[in-house]
Amino acid sequence: MKKMFILFAVVFSLTSCTSARLSNSEMVSLIESFVEQQELERDRTVSAFRLNSYAQLSDEYLVFRSSPSRHYLIKLVPRCNEIAFSAGLLLHRRFGNTLSEGSDFVYVPDSLPFKCYINRIYPLNREQHELLQATIQTEIKEQELKEQQLEEAEAEG
Repeated sequence: MKKMFILFAVVFSLTSCTSARLSNSEMVSLIESFVEQQELERDRTVSAFRLNSYAQLSDEYLVFRSSPSRHYLIKLVPRCNEIAFSAGLLLHRRFGNTLSEGSDFVYVPDSLPFKCYINRIYPLNREQHELLQATIQTEIKEQELKEQQLEEAEAEG
């Protein structure tokens, strides 16, 4: 009985610590709305590009960072759900240190020869990058609040 109680307490604490996540389609809609609202303009090529880090937003969108103040919102085609399950990302560039739409692609080492082509490149200034992060965090917090309210309503009813 004691073991059962401890197991229940552990499972309950783990499930209560999980945070809400946006589904892939919710994230894509959020990002596409952001692109429209900010009237982001595409850059078909970015010269002197060096990938320092990246962040996966969805199966279709990444943010590349090439320096502390240079961020790029990248749209991939087709969707790349393999990125979420990989420890790293490889970038193939056709022309040296230039990042280009259509010809350059990303892939994960485990999924060779599957390629996710760079379909769109949107340069983000520092304010836009911070606003995108804040918009995503706000949406996640709103979803957490809705889930909490739903749980409270179920507990009452």
